[in-house]
Amino acid sequence: MCGYSGPLFLVGSPRSGTKLLRDLLNRHSGINLCNPETHFIPYLFQKHGGDPKRFDANLDRLFADFDRMPFQLYSRTMGKSVMNRTDFEQLRSARTWNDAFEIILRFYSADGNRVKGLWGDKTPSYVLEMDLLKEIFPTARFLHIIRDPRDVVVSAKKAWGHNALRVARKWVRDMKAARQSACSLGKDYLSVYYENLLIDSETELRRISEFVEQPFEEVMMTLAVPSENLGNAKGKRKIDRGNFGKYRQVLTPGLQKRVEEIVYDVIDTTPYELEYAERHKPLSPTMLTYLNIADGVKTVAHLLRRRGVVDGTRVMVGRRIQKKRNSH
Repeated sequence: MCGYSGPLFLVGSPRSGTKLLRDLLNRHSGINLCNPETHFIPYLFQKHGGDPKRFDANLDRLFADFDRMPFQLYSRTMGKSVMNRTDFEQLRSARTWNDAFEIILRFYSADGNRVKGLWGDKTPSYVLEMDLLKEIFPTARFLHIIRDPRDVVVSAKKAWGHNALRVARKWVRDMKAARQSACSLGKDYLSVYYENLLIDSETELRRISEFVEQPFEEVMMTLAVPSENLGNAKGKRKIDRGNFGKYRQVLTPGLQKRVEEIVYDVIDTTPYELEYAERHKPLSPTMLTYLNIADGVKTVAHLLRRRGVVDGTRVMVGRRIQKKRNSH
C-alpha cells in the first residue's frame, strides 16, 4: 500500500463524468471513494463545528442532523448499511473534524466498509467548496474533471430537462471557482479532461494514479457495473470512447452560439474551441432568475416522479437544509 491515504475529493460540474471516474477509480484495490455522494460535509461542519482541528460536537444533535440528510435515504435505497446512533459512538475517538468525517465516509465505502485504502468522496458541487474542505481536511487532494460545456448542456437536458443556458452559466461558475481554488491548492489539485479520459483512458488513469500515489491497475480500465443510469452512457459497462461532440447533432447553430457566448470568457483556458461565438454575452440577472425557477420546477417533478411524494419531499427538504451555509 502506498503512502497517501486520503481524502480524495472528485469534483466538477454535474454531467461532466464524475460518476464514471469515481467508478473507475473504485475498481482499484487501494482506492475506496464513498458512494453515494455526501453533500453534507460543509453543512454539518459549519453548524456543529467551527474549529476544524477540534471535534467536540454533541453526538446526539450531530446524528439527528446527519440522519435527515438525503445521503441516508440514498444509501438505504441502494441497499447499503447505514449508520445509526449507536454506530455514531465511533466518532468519540475523533480528535478533529477530519477524523470524524473519515469514520463516516469509510463506513459508507463502496465495497462494504473496507477500512484500508485511500478514502474520499465524489460530490460534484464541492468544486465550489474546495477552500473550505482544505481547511477541514489538511491533507486533502482534489481531482477536477472538466467536460466540454456544450456536451454538458446536452447531457443535462437529456437527464433532467434542464435549460441549456442555465447549465452553461453554472459551468462558468464552477470553472471560475475551481480556477481560484487551484491557485492555493497547488500540487494538491489535478484537472482531467473528460474527453482525454475517453480517448486515452490508460494515460489519464496512470496520471491520476501517480497523483494519488497508487500503482496503476489494469482493472481500472473497465466497470464492474454500468456507471450511468441517465444520459448516453446509460447501462454501459465499458468506457464509451465516442461519447463526446454530441452537441453538434443536438444543438441548433443558434443555441450553440448562445451557449458559447455565455462560456466565452472561461473556455479560453481549456482545449475547447469556439465554433460560432465572437464575444462574451452573459445571461441577464432577470433571465437567470427565471431559468433558476423553471429548472427548479423540473427538478421537483423529476424527484417526485423517481422517488415518490414522501421520499421526494424528504430529498428536497434535505437539499434546502444542506444549502444553508455560513459565509466562509
